[in-house]
Amino acid sequence: MSLGDVGELKSEDDKLREDRRRLFLVTAEDTPDALMRVLGVASVQQVRLRALTAQPEGAAISIRLEIDDQGDDRAQVLAARLASVPVVRGVGHGWR
Repeated sequence: MSLGDVGELKSEDDKLREDRRRLFLVTAEDTPDALMRVLGVASVQQVRLRALTAQPEGAAISIRLEIDDQGDDRAQVLAARLASVPVVRGVGHGWR
């Protein structure tokens, strides 16, 4: 393996890291400001949002956030902050 090969492997690893995304599933009360409260937390945590869906489910709203991966620690912090929002009833997260 030459130095060029190592450089190519490293750039492939960097590309894979860039493509990794986290998925957060949030269940909240279906209030007029629920989505904005959840997005406010994501904004303050400076996550890069890649996809968003929200849909009512009975008296709740289901919010799906797909973000760029910033590591396990940052994901745990974001999950905790989302869970602390008064209208949020549950938060789950994992890999996309």
